[in-house]
Amino acid sequence: MTKILENLINNKYYSTKEEVEQKLNVFFAFNVLTQEEYTKLMQLVEEKYKESVVEDNKQEEATA
Repeated sequence: MTKILENLINNKYYSTKEEVEQKLNVFFAFNVLTQEEYTKLMQLVEEKYKESVVEDNKQEEATA
């Protein structure tokens, strides 16, 4: 399961960071993920989805 989620995050399958975090929280709550897996995936989310937030801010500033 961790490998599947890792691939989805790396390929930015989910449209928002919040959407990914909600999914990971549910999997963690139901013990599908261990603490270590959850932490690793959340760090990956921070790394991969940080870029899109910066890009969104630049687009908003350009249209304002």
